[in-house]
Formats: sequence, structure tokens, C-alpha cells
Amino acid sequence: MRNFLLFFMFTMFAGQALAEQARPIAVIVQNDEDANKLAAEDLSLIYWRKKQYWQGGLRIHPVNLHAEHPLRLNFSKVVLGSLPATQTNYWNGLYFHGTTPPYSVQSEEAVIRFVANTKGAIGYVDACKVDARVNAVLWINDNKLSTTKPTLDCGI
Repeated sequence: MRNFLLFFMFTMFAGQALAEQARPIAVIVQNDEDANKLAAEDLSLIYWRKKQYWQGGLRIHPVNLHAEHPLRLNFSKVVLGSLPATQTNYWNGLYFHGTTPPYSVQSEEAVIRFVANTKGAIGYVDACKVDARVNAVLWINDNKLSTTKPTLDCGI
């Protein structure tokens, strides 16, 4: 019985993680940001902290989900070309030069609130969770970064 319960719990968790990864990810900014013109190639520079200011001079505040979140894993693979666990040495090297990694939060709602309330912030969430508080400017769909909004099926 115990093995069945463990198998059942694992299957449900794995299924949920796959469903979350299968849906598009939206890269979000504040509604009043001039980041609406964000080029796809700038996103990795922002998250590697190599581009730190928006075109108008406002400091960029990137925010990540926690390192084990399925969306973070997918975002990191597509945008940064590596997983969070392999980025530790990079951030440790920059930390002693005064550069810190992007802020990290525990939930997609926390990402939306951070972006909505922080001038210059940028983050990412499940595209189906984008609401009027933020503006989606880029999308990750089928492991590709795009400026074109994908067709969303938010009924899953």
C-alpha cells in the first residue's frame, strides 16, 4: 500500500510539473514601463546582470522564482542556457565585485506583485496568470523565446 501511495504521489507531482512546463511562460514588466520594446536578445543580458538599465536610465530589477520551481528551470534553460544549480560559481564570482543575482521569490503571485510594485522590475510567470497589474512583453513557448503572443489554453 505504501509503495502505491508513493507512486501515486510521484505521478501526480510529475504530471503537474509537466503541465506547468507545457504552458507558455510570459516575461512581464510594469504597465507603464518603456520595457514594452524589450528585445528578446536583451533578456539573457538582464538576467546575467550584464544589462542593468532600461533605455530611459531606470535601473532594471530582475526577479526569479525559487531555484527548484519548474518555470524557473525552464526559463533558465531557454534564456540562460543553464540550470540554476550550475550558475552558483558565476554568481559567487560576481558577488565579491558588488553584483548580486536577481532577487528570488517563492511564488508566481509574488513575482507579479514585485513587478507591479517595483519601478524597473522584470519577471516571468505562467502566461495564463498574467493580469491587468502587469504587461507581458515576451513569451517562452516550446522552448523558444518569442515576441509573438502564443495561443493560450488556460483551461488545463
